[in-house]
Amino acid sequence: MKFKTHISIKDLNVWYEKHQVLNNINIDIPDKKITVIIGPSGCGKTTLLKSFNRLIDLQDGVMVSGQVFVDGENIYDEKIEVTHLRKKMGLLSQRPQVLPMSIYDNVAYSPRIHGLKNKKKLDELVEHELNEAGLWNEVKERLSGPASKLSIGQQQRLCLARGLAADPEIILGDEPTSALDPISAEKIEQRFLDLKNKYTIVLVTHNLRQAKRLADYVIFLYLGNIIEYGKADEIFKNPKYSKTKDYLNGKFIEEHKIDKELNLKGTVCPDNFVKTKVALEELEVGQVLRIIIDYEQAVIEVPKTIEYEGHKVLEVKSINRTDWEIIIEKRNDGEI
Repeated sequence: MKFKTHISIKDLNVWYEKHQVLNNINIDIPDKKITVIIGPSGCGKTTLLKSFNRLIDLQDGVMVSGQVFVDGENIYDEKIEVTHLRKKMGLLSQRPQVLPMSIYDNVAYSPRIHGLKNKKKLDELVEHELNEAGLWNEVKERLSGPASKLSIGQQQRLCLARGLAADPEIILGDEPTSALDPISAEKIEQRFLDLKNKYTIVLVTHNLRQAKRLADYVIFLYLGNIIEYGKADEIFKNPKYSKTKDYLNGKFIEEHKIDKELNLKGTVCPDNFVKTKVALEELEVGQVLRIIIDYEQAVIEVPKTIEYEGHKVLEVKSINRTDWEIIIEKRNDGEI
């Protein structure tokens, strides 16, 4: 995939106490596109999202290893100023969290903190951001009224306007429409589609129909592992791996039963093909081979050759900084 990268994740692992939630995540998030993270409940979607702005730091017992680069800067560097980082990112939570003040003051809050005092400029900024959030025409006659009196859908759009007023580069959304009625959800979705030309947007959702409507790129996360990542239309129409296909079809996801394992660490082409060939010849049709490799080029070459010969690659994933796992189902008795 060729695109301009805005967020780059390298070897990211996250633990809550002794429980590992994210396993060696390596992925690049494109600039000015909508990337949607999907997967079952408890698979690490929100943890991955909040690792981008280090909100996971606020939870007790969290340990993080790896790197997350935003604009080429590692946000987990000890020297990073976290407030500066979070200013780059607006976050929409599942339920809107308006400030206990007027509609106007909610939007003006961040610019005032950062030194904007001019009333005319504040007025212009508030109107602009409320327009960006699709809310101006609904509230322009009651800007001094309490934000808490707005409907929940209007409150979410107000939170979006408040985030935009901080002049971010990135918008993060953690199931931002899950608490909204369909009409309010549609308005938020439309805002995202309108705003993606100006901002990098990363969303978590359980709603596959919403993901299909919004996503340019999709990350399928399962049990803390990235199973599949790519262009949305390719993944939704023709997923590569069985776990992705099962999830998209609403089926129960089962772990693969491994019939044979093969460690190919230290092996390069063509030896890895030869050894994979021998291992598959020893299996029956329908049985599953798991190979471990530490040769990066083979992550691409081995699956291509395997599938060309009629076998099925069920899964490819990074398991640590140097190693990958490829799971293959034998589909015929021919040779590789």
